[in-house]
Amino acid sequence: MQKWIGKRPTMGQKTLVSKYDKLLLQVQNTILNPTEKILKVIEAECDKRSGRELVGVLVLTTESVLFISKREHMVYKYSQISDIDVRTEGKDKNEWQITLQIGRSRRTFDDIKKNDDSQEFIEILEHMITNQSQEIITTVTHDFDYFLHAETLEDLRNREIKITSFLIKRDDMGHTKNGERLLREKHKDAELIAEGFYQDKQKKGNFIVVDNNVLVYEYDNKERKAKQINKWPYNFFTHSVIDHFAIKTVISNDEGKLVLSSSGKDFANILSKVNIPYKLKKRKWHQKILGFRSGKWWKKTVASLVYLFTLLLIIAIAFGEEPTDSIKTTTEVSDSESEKAAEKARLAEEKRKQEEEARLTEEKRKQEEEARLAEEKRKQEEEARLAEEKRKQEEEARLAEEKRKQEEEARLAEEKRKQEEETRLAEEQEQQTNVYYKNCTQAKEANAAPIHKGEPGYAKHLDKDGDGVGCDS
Repeated sequence: MQKWIGKRPTMGQKTLVSKYDKLLLQVQNTILNPTEKILKVIEAECDKRSGRELVGVLVLTTESVLFISKREHMVYKYSQISDIDVRTEGKDKNEWQITLQIGRSRRTFDDIKKNDDSQEFIEILEHMITNQSQEIITTVTHDFDYFLHAETLEDLRNREIKITSFLIKRDDMGHTKNGERLLREKHKDAELIAEGFYQDKQKKGNFIVVDNNVLVYEYDNKERKAKQINKWPYNFFTHSVIDHFAIKTVISNDEGKLVLSSSGKDFANILSKVNIPYKLKKRKWHQKILGFRSGKWWKKTVASLVYLFTLLLIIAIAFGEEPTDSIKTTTEVSDSESEKAAEKARLAEEKRKQEEEARLTEEKRKQEEEARLAEEKRKQEEEARLAEEKRKQEEEARLAEEKRKQEEEARLAEEKRKQEEETRLAEEQEQQTNVYYKNCTQAKEANAAPIHKGEPGYAKHLDKDGDGVGCDS
């Protein structure tokens, strides 16, 4: 049933599949397409208020939303869903109610338990409705053999592939497992990967990798990154002294000490296989016990008292004898305080993770909102700029047209004035050309005498002496 719940399901997912296994197999063989992938499954009830109380499972795939029950199956393509409404169901604050707007009708699913699985379901549903074309990786589709380390996350972001918040949380298997998965990806053929450190000062987070060479990596679980800090060929450990303790192995040479938290014997076998000579330090069995390894008397005394007290306590419990009130009280208080402290630490860590997830989700939402508002502002400013440019162009065109009209009117007015002037001069000339005096008496009365040749009114009958001047006497 891995197709339905993935490689690393929660206990709730395992219970769901166990409860509906036959129904899911039936749907898998009849309704789902061969290429259709399951993204998330949760338990729900359908249309409880309408009297048709159908108990079953809600399924999100890469193509649609399905509701599967023994009596009825429902399939809705994401393109059919125009909106969703998610709210707390009535007075029960521990359950969700999801309503899908499908065309003009609404379909409601309720009795959905509030937990990480249902929260991831809602996140996937919202994403698929708004952006089905963008690939999404969920706790069902992710291969947990591979760690979502920093480089992988960066690559997914660059390829615009979405990862659910619960997947990031679920993929964090702790420092040791995360480091091993990351280094296993870097060194697929490594013969050994184990926690350890080099030199006397222990630094938590380091790993020893044996892959043709012996390498030391510094792993940062918060950043999800590993940095190589040492590298040696096998012959670096020639004639080293290997000392196996109960919970660690120390490999010493003139350069320093390499400490492995586990797999010390495997490391020694690798050196033997490549013909690297070494010396195995032999210890008596009691020298491998915690507290007796250093040989210091005070450590032996403290360890002996602790082991003796533990042995007496076990014997007392085995034979049904109650320890003294003092021991019982101290033990009970110590156990109680330890349990409370452990529980308090666990709850604090869970709360911190939840707050961190909420903070990251809120930051992402704010960034997306800021990006959306910035894009809208940019579009508005661009539209305003284009509108202003268009207005300026229209204004310039209008002013140019007005100027052209004014120049045209001035030109026409000037042409008209010239025509009128020419007409006036022509008329005056014509009038002058048509002047005629019958005799000199008329010319004198008109104050035109004497009249020279070429002037208006000159005529030969007025110039009797022919000297070019008429009426000169």
